Amino acid sequence: MRTLLSLAAVLLLVPTGTAQAATPLKWPGDPAVAVADAAGVLGDNVSGLSFDGPDVLWAVKNGPGTLYRLVRDGSGWRPADDWKLHYRDGHGDPDAEGVVVTPDGVLAATERDNDGDGSLLKVLRYAPRAAATELDAAAEWDLTGDLPAVDDNGGFEGIAWIPDSFLTAGGFRDEHAKAPYDPAAYPRHGTGLYFLGLEDAGRIYAYALDQTGGGFTRVASFPAGFPKVMELEFDPASGSLWSVCDDTCSGKTATLKLSGGKFTVTATYARPSKMPNYNNEGFAITPRCSAGRRAVVWSDDGNDGGHALRTGTLPCA
Repeated sequence: MRTLLSLAAVLLLVPTGTAQAATPLKWPGDPAVAVADAAGVLGDNVSGLSFDGPDVLWAVKNGPGTLYRLVRDGSGWRPADDWKLHYRDGHGDPDAEGVVVTPDGVLAATERDNDGDGSLLKVLRYAPRAAATELDAAAEWDLTGDLPAVDDNGGFEGIAWIPDSFLTAGGFRDEHAKAPYDPAAYPRHGTGLYFLGLEDAGRIYAYALDQTGGGFTRVASFPAGFPKVMELEFDPASGSLWSVCDDTCSGKTATLKLSGGKFTVTATYARPSKMPNYNNEGFAITPRCSAGRRAVVWSDDGNDGGHALRTGTLPCA
């Protein structure tokens, strides 16, 4: 009886909804990856990626805060435009860690002001202009007070956008309203919700962001599948929300799917077997399927070997 009680006590200590305890599956794509940028071009701190169609890839750097529009260059990517980022008031150096392209624009998740001290969890929307070299945020949402206190280097790391049509079809549960999610309850939020990965909490937070101002409502939160989360990517082709951990978790990724109104982990994958344990903080999946494969891109915050980007594959959904 004492042994059974001890085992039960141990099980109670294992975090629920965490994929870390499970043995990861083999990466479902090719085991090898290839360098996808020219040496020494992007440098350190590239931390988030988002496809805008098959031939444009957006990226952010966290120090100094920079937004890149990358275009296809053979089998890799090269910068076509880049902008130094500021807050809406034209000041500061946002530590941009995640980026996503949506019908609302280009949005970045930031965890602090590099010119200041302390955690500052903001989502910033930008309207990139080819003629500019710097950008002030067109809209700004300060979520710091709505979230658990974290270290200034343990805040937002990933951002994804999921359309209302997908969420309502899957019966997504609105924890704020304690009812099935109804987009009409948030009349100025656009056409989808923003999902943000909070690194030190290991959780994902879903928000309705008022696109006409700085208002917001937290709609739900759930475990990311790892003790820490570094990137999020929604794949509409498979209906999966990907959660990414860096070298802290040996480069594992997890898929979460909507079931019973909640996103839960359905699989955990090891990194491709021929890819070293890089500090990958960005991950994006191309919308294009070719010969049964889709390209994926990782960004290495550490710029190992002078390269920030590497590409691999996943099977088409």
